[in-house]
Amino acid sequence: GHTFSSCVHAILMSAYTSVKSGKLKLKGDSSESHRKKKRKRRSHDDAGALSEPGFIKHGRWRKVRCFEEIGDRVILESGCLEGQYIQALDNGFFKLGPVRADDESPDPSEVFMAVRLSETKVAFKSGYGRYLGVDSSGELVGQAEAVGPRETWEPVFEDTKLALCACTHRFMTVTSDLRLMAASEKAKEREIFLMRGDVPLSKKARSSSSGGAEEVTGDMESFEVQYVKKFQSFRDHKLRVCSESRDGLTGAKKQGKLHEALLDRREKMKADRYCK
Repeated sequence: GHTFSSCVHAILMSAYTSVKSGKLKLKGDSSESHRKKKRKRRSHDDAGALSEPGFIKHGRWRKVRCFEEIGDRVILESGCLEGQYIQALDNGFFKLGPVRADDESPDPSEVFMAVRLSETKVAFKSGYGRYLGVDSSGELVGQAEAVGPRETWEPVFEDTKLALCACTHRFMTVTSDLRLMAASEKAKEREIFLMRGDVPLSKKARSSSSGGAEEVTGDMESFEVQYVKKFQSFRDHKLRVCSESRDGLTGAKKQGKLHEALLDRREKMKADRYCK
């Protein structure tokens, strides 16, 4: 209820305000010339960031220009209404937030955790623990605690412009009465958004080999444990993993359906609050 929402908002606000900017200190770098080169590269990155249009204005959140640059924390800005970000509400819906002043950071309710599901698909988790999805009427809703087809989005980038295609093959749009829908068959002005991330481009850019679909290394049991840790909430600090045989996971991996198979196993675990 409101108590949970208030706690989540407070936690997010605390986490957001605790982030400090600064240069990254590298351990084990004993070469002075190497350090100078590193500093020069960082200085160049900083200069590039400062010269990026809108970087300062948008609270130092950088534009995401391609799928590989999608980091963990993102904000989604309307392309036709500059300075207004998609905002999650505690009633399970979304709206465009107020226009932010220059150099004003986004509200925690406007920050999403991006979960990359494959090399082309992504899910967005709000601070209320719900995923950005679409209902049968095309309206954006945030009611699901687990990722399903309706919580899956395909980002389509063109330069720094972004269109988000839902599982219904309709693009997210801002309607004339400022509602958020996934209702358009084509991406025009009102279907254009900008995604911004809060980490330097040099740190958020990931190689396609390691940043796309989950890479399965080692045995399937270890992989499932790591997967469960991403999503499970365990109040007594005891991780619970499905005890059934993992033989089916190997076959699902070969068919490219490992994510769905793991989700099915999680749904059987009552201890996982992200599954019913």
